[in-house]
Amino acid sequence: MVEYLKKVKELMQSFEEAEVLHISRGLNKKADGLSKLASVAFDHLAKDVKVETLSQPSIAEGVVTSVEVQEESWMTPILLYLREGVVPENKQEAQRLRIRALQ
Repeated sequence: MVEYLKKVKELMQSFEEAEVLHISRGLNKKADGLSKLASVAFDHLAKDVKVETLSQPSIAEGVVTSVEVQEESWMTPILLYLREGVVPENKQEAQRLRIRALQ
């Protein structure tokens, strides 16, 4: 969503005047329907929302930059666990690591 917001702000600069208003979902059935699409089947929304499935994102995907850290950091144990399955010998620390890796 951040990329879409950037795109909107960029496009708004090409207008002499533009205004963005927040309308609560209770006052906007279409927006409320759209907000539910990610979590429910949308057959029942056909009256309120026109659904179109896009084969590609409507904005260009961002560039992903790889960062390598030479020294150990708080991420090192998580990366070792995710890449190689290495966990600490202490069972409590191993469990904490698994939980952090999931997050």
